[in-house]
Amino acid sequence: MKTAKRLLAALLAALLTLSLSACDRGGGDLDLPAGMTGDGDFQKNLHQTDKLSFLEADTGYYFSYSSLYYVDKDTMRATEVCAKPDCDHTDDAICNARIHADYLLTGGERIYYVGYDHDPKTVGSVKLDATQRETVQELKFNEFSASQSSYDPAIYHRGYIYYVSDDVLYRVKLGGEKDSAEEIWKPEGAGSAQSHGGLIDFNPNAIHYTLWADGDILYFMANVQTADGTYKDVLFQCGLDGSDVKQVWATPGKDQVGEWERTGVSVSQWYITNGYIYFYLSGGDFWRTELATGKHEKLADTHEKTLYGSAVFSDDYLALMSQLPADFYGEVTEGGEFRVPGDSIFLYGIDGTLKKEISLAPLREALDGTITVDMLMCDSTDVYFLATTTTYSTQYGFPTGNTSSVTLWRANFETGEVSQVCRLK
Repeated sequence: MKTAKRLLAALLAALLTLSLSACDRGGGDLDLPAGMTGDGDFQKNLHQTDKLSFLEADTGYYFSYSSLYYVDKDTMRATEVCAKPDCDHTDDAICNARIHADYLLTGGERIYYVGYDHDPKTVGSVKLDATQRETVQELKFNEFSASQSSYDPAIYHRGYIYYVSDDVLYRVKLGGEKDSAEEIWKPEGAGSAQSHGGLIDFNPNAIHYTLWADGDILYFMANVQTADGTYKDVLFQCGLDGSDVKQVWATPGKDQVGEWERTGVSVSQWYITNGYIYFYLSGGDFWRTELATGKHEKLADTHEKTLYGSAVFSDDYLALMSQLPADFYGEVTEGGEFRVPGDSIFLYGIDGTLKKEISLAPLREALDGTITVDMLMCDSTDVYFLATTTTYSTQYGFPTGNTSSVTLWRANFETGEVSQVCRLK
């Protein structure tokens, strides 16, 4: 009898935990911020992944994952942004929250975003409660380009949208006319060893730009073929109007920073602020380079904490999650293609000082199946990440995976608490 009572109590506790961690479904009054904070600068720490797009408000964050959500930073209550009574948030034609935004660009009294209905040529906007949806502008694209590459997320900075069509970098004022878009840079002299200081060509099979802005400088990272025939990531900078384009950094060699998981090709994660590029090398260490001088400086021996990992940055922190290669069944294998989270998140100051180690035991205890984790962003108090669980069955002698859940999690820097914010799928 006591055993049955204990089982019942455990079941009720589990159901309570799930109900508290599920996203609120809206369908009534919404407790949303009155407006956005910030001065219109590119929100650097919120744009480090294409898995999920964040936008900072005065008391929390908006994010887009098939629907528009708002998460309060104090209560960690996540809500689908729809105030329609009895709405189940499944019908795109009815539900306010059903906004398919690839990237949230900026806010104010309205939220601006790119990619409604997966059309990267359109900028849309809604009020903060997701009502009054409207198309703001169309983006000019190369006539031979069907759409914007998914590798080339647009960014907003100081009144302008910066975006890429084929190899051309454009800027246009938010709300501007389509034909007012300015072509501010494109590769010249492709195929010439003299172009871009000895760089030969942009990778035709993996052409992409990652755009970045910091103050009065625009940066873009491109995958470029070097004189020895290999491709590597190369960083360019220019003025916000595209003036004075120059190469300021390239993926360092192992003679400069040692070996890492994909030595010589690209860095694992990077972040630019105050004239420095900070970068983490999975299987290696945490470094920074002063862009004006090219001087490399190792900040932390992160390989001593985890062989493999993924990371996100803010102006103050590096949040590093340990990861292990795994096969379909979750057993660790050297060189495996799949990753499951390790046992910890390591929090470093941007100067390389180890601040805290946070256990991921609550994540493992709460989720069943093979877990993959995508780091999303960190701020001054928390790091946010997606956890996807996959179950496998064998068909015709081969394992077949099925996504069983996608959940949003956060880890708090002060308390070390790891908790599920919301189930998204």
